[in-house]
Amino acid sequence: MSYAIRAASGADLPLLAQVERSAAALFAQAGPELAWLAQGAPLPLSTLQALQREGGVWLATDGHAAPAGFLAAEPLDGQLFIVELSVALPQQRQGLGARLLAAAAAQAQALGCTFLTLSTYRHLSWNAPYYARHGFSETDAVALGEGHAHKLAREAQDGHDPALRCLMRKRLA
Repeated sequence: MSYAIRAASGADLPLLAQVERSAAALFAQAGPELAWLAQGAPLPLSTLQALQREGGVWLATDGHAAPAGFLAAEPLDGQLFIVELSVALPQQRQGLGARLLAAAAAQAQALGCTFLTLSTYRHLSWNAPYYARHGFSETDAVALGEGHAHKLAREAQDGHDPALRCLMRKRLA
């Protein structure tokens, strides 16, 4: 099947929770310390709406315009920070994540950012190793700024083990 990458419209946003829940199902297989993520709430619609208003949500859609994946991002410390990248389980391993990352990188460059950044689990194959294959490298919050440090602290408050998390960045051309 052929997929298109496009900016999300307001009408698309309520459909993204289903994509995020499907993608999060992988966490149930990652072990008991992360199984809670498979049952977690998706990004709030209000958060997606705010990101979409700023041009920070992209979709991978099939021929029927149904979302198979999405990426949401926001400016943070002068860079573009990936808030969420989710591809529904049936559509994974088809290059949609890479295409969504490319859309975000293009937007970051248009905004004058030097880096595309994110936080992720360092030990899961579909997290830090995946991003490393796409040009990201691990860095620390000091290199990125106070906003990134705050993101990591907030993740810890939300139950993410800081020992398993990392910040990553990709230098843009």
